Amino acid sequence: MSKKGAIDFSFYVILSHLIIFHNKYINNDRYVQRVTNINQVVWKVLQQDLAIQKDMWRKIINTRALAKYLIKKYSLLASLDSVISAIRRFQTQDHFEEEEKKLHTIFKQAIVSTKNNVCCMTIGLTSHEFLTRVCKTQNTVHFRISTGEHEFKLVTENPSLQKIKGLFSQDEILGLDQDLSEVSVVLTDLAVETKGVLARIATELTLANINIQEIIITPPEFLIYVKQKDIVKAHESILKLANGG
Repeated sequence: MSKKGAIDFSFYVILSHLIIFHNKYINNDRYVQRVTNINQVVWKVLQQDLAIQKDMWRKIINTRALAKYLIKKYSLLASLDSVISAIRRFQTQDHFEEEEKKLHTIFKQAIVSTKNNVCCMTIGLTSHEFLTRVCKTQNTVHFRISTGEHEFKLVTENPSLQKIKGLFSQDEILGLDQDLSEVSVVLTDLAVETKGVLARIATELTLANINIQEIIITPPEFLIYVKQKDIVKAHESILKLANGG
């Protein structure tokens, strides 16, 4: 090898060492930051997708396939290995498994019942006007209400509808849906202190392609109203939760 060739070779050896040194030490903070960021992004996605969490907890989901799915769906600028690593770290978090076990226990003790032939009426009155109107009547019809700032939702059985409608003028009745069914889910008092209970119910119904028309919550009871055509599927979906499915 010529003298000039030896000098050029030595230069490239030194340059390569400098690059390695820079990446290992000087650029290390940036590398750690990138790893931390991808972990946070993946964990956030998983925390928001209860369907994936459920399958992960039951150990029926392939980690590599899930990583490819997340990269494609959310356009993640990360390698497949780094996303797989983030998923595995998420699975090993103690709170993840503990929360799943707590939710499983809560729903296992649930009392689930249904009721058909239910209607919901939207009334354009303030709280004061509504209560004044109802208190003046001696009507013994039973109904449930949910309140907004300028509107009320009044839920009752269809056979009682005419008596309820008699309390209000046509202009005050803003909407009426007579094609509903009710799913009542009564849980233990622990449900009040546990996050994710309502989200889990909503997720199960969403996975069954069921839209929630109305919902009234008086913990530990959850009253969910769906279209009558969906009541069987809704009932089965909630029972899956109660059976640990």
